[in-house]
Amino acid sequence: MSRLSALPQELTIQIFRLLEIGDKVRISATCRQHRAQLAPEIFKTIRLTNNERIAQSVLGAIEAYGEYTTRIEFTAHCEPNDEITTPALPPAATKIIQGHLTPNLRTFSLKFDFDFDDGEEWDSEHPDAGMGMSIYIFEGVETEEHIREREETWQWRALMNETWRALAANIHVRELIVDELIPKRTSAFLTEEFRQFLSRLETASFKIFGMDNGAGWKTNTVWGVIDFLEKMDTTFFHHMTGLKHLAIHAADPLGSQPMRQIQLSLMPEDLPLLESLKLTRCFVGPELVSFIGGHLKVLKSLDVKECVAGGEEQPYMEDDCSWARFFDAVYEANPALTELIAGGGGNVPLTTEEKYSPNYQFEDEPEDIQEIRRKLKADPRLRLFGYGGVDEKYGMFFLDEDTNEEEFKSGEDQRAFDRLMGLVNENATKAKQGMTLVYE
Repeated sequence: MSRLSALPQELTIQIFRLLEIGDKVRISATCRQHRAQLAPEIFKTIRLTNNERIAQSVLGAIEAYGEYTTRIEFTAHCEPNDEITTPALPPAATKIIQGHLTPNLRTFSLKFDFDFDDGEEWDSEHPDAGMGMSIYIFEGVETEEHIREREETWQWRALMNETWRALAANIHVRELIVDELIPKRTSAFLTEEFRQFLSRLETASFKIFGMDNGAGWKTNTVWGVIDFLEKMDTTFFHHMTGLKHLAIHAADPLGSQPMRQIQLSLMPEDLPLLESLKLTRCFVGPELVSFIGGHLKVLKSLDVKECVAGGEEQPYMEDDCSWARFFDAVYEANPALTELIAGGGGNVPLTTEEKYSPNYQFEDEPEDIQEIRRKLKADPRLRLFGYGGVDEKYGMFFLDEDTNEEEFKSGEDQRAFDRLMGLVNENATKAKQGMTLVYE
């Protein structure tokens, strides 16, 4: 180490850049000089759990080096039989999440790592649920009084509430990443402090929790989940007045469709500053068109690559919202979009076997399917657009490969996409020209 210390600082910095983070941590422990050099990188991202010993250790590091922290990743663990404690969240973890020691914090990543599929009872005496395990934990629609009661009864509910309350006190966070958004409201959501926290966010990503009961029924078949997801607007989006970038990753598809529909809770009047929207496993349809119509001047980027439209066997009740209809409706609204990402995602197989068989042989496909693949390979501008639906009984999502093929052959989706992309490219060119004029 003495030889490393004797090197010119510029060379030392170059060497440090080649090291893995674990090696940097070990080198930083050898002397104050290396600790001073490496601290800004070592403590840039802090990983934390609700384990009291870990929280205390992290708090010590934050007290010394919190000025370098720009990202915190917090994972909360709880078992169904954990006894209720007061507080449920260790004080050290609370202090870290509140952000008083990390003035340069920007990003907070949150995950509640609860194994609801373990066969244990996670709730009991629920007014609407037949049992307190599996998807039935979410069966009932809860009142504010019932939410507070469950937070006084179950450790995991108290832990969720106290975590959100601590985070709401953090005035520095501008990006929120929620990995596995549990479809249960907390008392924290009802506070003005939480709503003010949401109003300060500029970027948000929600990966929504989903599971099945082991016999095929999905979480979108229980009323508590449906109620939670359809009210994400009033819980979250309505208060996100400063948000510029939003990503929603749905476990069970969101959006209008005739079977097991859960509304895409994006209202035209909300998220007034939104510049980019990315949706995964959602249905494109009238709700999304309406939302875009309310953001014609501000929304610049739309990513619906991993979304689907309703198949022919499951049309949109009174409104057939094929991809062509969707693209045409967006075009007619004349948005200021400068980026559109659509088609060619994971929801566009041409055969059922292709999606589910690990040993699928493409060379054995019928000639008309092979011809489609040749066209796609020959012309990168061509797209396959996904169609699908949700099973009425089980809530399972399925892809409609027949409609994928038929719609590609008809060319209507491609025609509408090309027309809309013409507008998008025109907008992008104007935007670049405007920037050039500003710089000149």
